[in-house]
Amino acid sequence: MRLILSEEIPRFYGRRKGRKLSRTGIFAIKEGYKFILEYNTLSENFFKSKDKIILEIGFGDGENLVNSAKKNTDSFYLGADPFLNATAKCLKKILDNNLSNVKIWPDDVRKIINSFPSKSLSEVKLLFPDPWPKTKHKNRRLLQIEFINIIYKILKTEGTFTVATDHKILKSWILEKFQANSKFEWQAQVSKDWQNRPEDCFQTKYERKSLEEKRKPTWFVFKKK
Repeated sequence: MRLILSEEIPRFYGRRKGRKLSRTGIFAIKEGYKFILEYNTLSENFFKSKDKIILEIGFGDGENLVNSAKKNTDSFYLGADPFLNATAKCLKKILDNNLSNVKIWPDDVRKIINSFPSKSLSEVKLLFPDPWPKTKHKNRRLLQIEFINIIYKILKTEGTFTVATDHKILKSWILEKFQANSKFEWQAQVSKDWQNRPEDCFQTKYERKSLEEKRKPTWFVFKKK
C-alpha cells in the first residue's frame, strides 16, 4: 500500500497493534487484500461511480461497518482504523459475509481525508473515539475545528456527521466545537434524539461494554447546511 509521504501528516497517538494476531487474523489479512483501500484508487471516477458513500472512522471490530454494508447493499462503505487487530477482525467479518460494497483503510484517516473530492460523501460516522480526557492531551482529539471543516468540505449538501461518545468531557467538547461552526446543524429536537442510537447505527462491542459499566452513550447527528 502506498501512503502519502509528507511532513504534513499528523502524528498518531496510541497503539497500532495489541496482542499477537491469531492464525485466523493473519489469514483474514492475507485473503482480504482486495478489500484494502489503496491511496491511488481515490480518484474522481472512484467516487462518481457510487451513488452513496458512507465513511466510518474508527470501525473497531467492524460490527457497525459490516452490518451496515449487509443491510444497505445499494450503498458503499469506507472504513478507516489504524489498529491492526481491528483490521484483521473486520476483514474476517467482510470475508465471512461475502461483501462487495466495502473497503477499509488500515491507517490514520487523516492520511487520506484531504484526498476525498468535495461533496463526495453522503455520511460520516465517528463512533466512540478516544476522548483523551486529560487537558494536556486535548490537542490529540480527532475532533478539532480544522478536521470538522474538512468533513464539511467532503460531505454532500445535507449530508450527516454522526458522533457517539460515552465520555462526559468529550460530550462537552463535541458540542462546543460544532456550536462554534455555523455550517452544521444539530438534528436533536427532543432528548431521545441524542439519548438513543440512530436507526442507521448498530450496537458495537464498545457500546455494550459502556452500558454494562453504566456509562450512558450520547449520539450526536449534525447535518451539513
